[in-house]
Amino acid sequence: MVSRYLIRFLFAAVVLSTFGCELFNTRDPEDPAGARGSWEVPLAPEDVLTNLSLALFERNASNYMRSFAEDSFAFLADPTVVQQQPSLALWNYGNEEAHINSLFGEGVLPQDSVAFVVFSAIEQTLLGDTANITAHYDLTAQVAIAGAPGQMAGEAQFSMIVGNQGYWEIRTWSDRRTEELASWSELKALLQSR
Repeated sequence: MVSRYLIRFLFAAVVLSTFGCELFNTRDPEDPAGARGSWEVPLAPEDVLTNLSLALFERNASNYMRSFAEDSFAFLADPTVVQQQPSLALWNYGNEEAHINSLFGEGVLPQDSVAFVVFSAIEQTLLGDTANITAHYDLTAQVAIAGAPGQMAGEAQFSMIVGNQGYWEIRTWSDRRTEELASWSELKALLQSR
């Protein structure tokens, strides 16, 4: 009887010493430049807008891009902006990624400035695994480029889907200017032309 317990103990000791060498060691800290921040799994379409707002405020490009359908995203810029800059007519996921990386890049958005968006007057139509959301937005981004609008406003129409990972993401985003202020499309055009 004693020998059976002794054999089990020795076996467990050998297994732990062989495979568990690092069992009690501390791990290396995570890179702070990674996809951290306040991103939460968007279980409802409006959660995507919350994640988009937080990622912009936190200057987190990875979390910002998690809001978009990588294989099918399209941005439909304000028609007046497209007339001035036709390259915005074919805006896709890659363009959006280049835009946000440019916005958060060195010398564009100073460290002591803020960038945030507030969505309001949100109307939502939900049909199974697709949703359409229309919202007014107020965007503030103190970009350090001549001619950059600091305050922007407009109407955003989002078509969302439940993506392959099982959470909501933006498939199409239409932007329309609604006020005297510049639209988000104008900021994208400015950063694309640099």
